[in-house]
Amino acid sequence: MFEGIFIILTALYALVSVKVDGWITISALGFKSETPMMFIQNPKIYDFVRSILFLGALAISFVTPNMSWITGVISLAVVWLAAGSIGRKKAFAVYRRILREMMAAADTDSDRVEYKEASQKTDHELADMVESSMKYGN
Repeated sequence: MFEGIFIILTALYALVSVKVDGWITISALGFKSETPMMFIQNPKIYDFVRSILFLGALAISFVTPNMSWITGVISLAVVWLAAGSIGRKKAFAVYRRILREMMAAADTDSDRVEYKEASQKTDHELADMVESSMKYGN
């Protein structure tokens, strides 16, 4: 029974966390319009929900008789790392898609070149942009 609850909470945490990390990333890249209105209005609710799911799964991992607590903690750590990475990669893909659309609709060649260059940034460059945006609020 506890194993099922652990799996459900972990899966829900992963799903919510991927979405929230993606929304945070795409917002930091300047495209808040790609996020739900409720997230724009109050992102802390989403952070709270995913924290509750994570802590619930963590607590269940300590009382599950057929699974050692270390297995639960390691599983959650892997999910936590993977969810953040997947969310960011999805946001980077959305960012590039938007810039390709902007490039196709651009009126001038200089705009097209600018959008093309921005759409070809590496994940590392985009991660640096996100970090800068989060740090300095740009």
